Amino acid sequence: MGLTKFPNGVSADDNNTLTTSGLTVAGTLQTGGVQELLASGAVTAGIQSVELNTSSGAIAATVATSIGHQGLFVIKQTDSGTDGHTVTLTVGTFDGSNNVATLNAQNEALIVYFDSAGDGTIIENVGTVGLS
Repeated sequence: MGLTKFPNGVSADDNNTLTTSGLTVAGTLQTGGVQELLASGAVTAGIQSVELNTSSGAIAATVATSIGHQGLFVIKQTDSGTDGHTVTLTVGTFDGSNNVATLNAQNEALIVYFDSAGDGTIIENVGTVGLS
């Protein structure tokens, strides 16, 4: 298949490597979909919705770059714990200054729009998702 180039300047190759503006993210490239995390780990590039769900302890999720999740991006806690799950953007911010979201109640959610440059704008903060 070769190299796929998207209108926003992002490209993806057959090895599932995402590249934009000199930044490369290797891993499984998907478009859309939901990823349920049952333990700490990385959010797959291209995923648009992340569900945090564990029966014990806190989940520490990492997003390599917001550019890999352009468009609407949703984070939701589906378990009933109060341990404080975190989602950290390694590159980019949710709102121009904060790159960590902390969820500590069932059904808390953060809905963010990432533009073509990966700049985030919070559309809705359901519950009291903490930002830092």
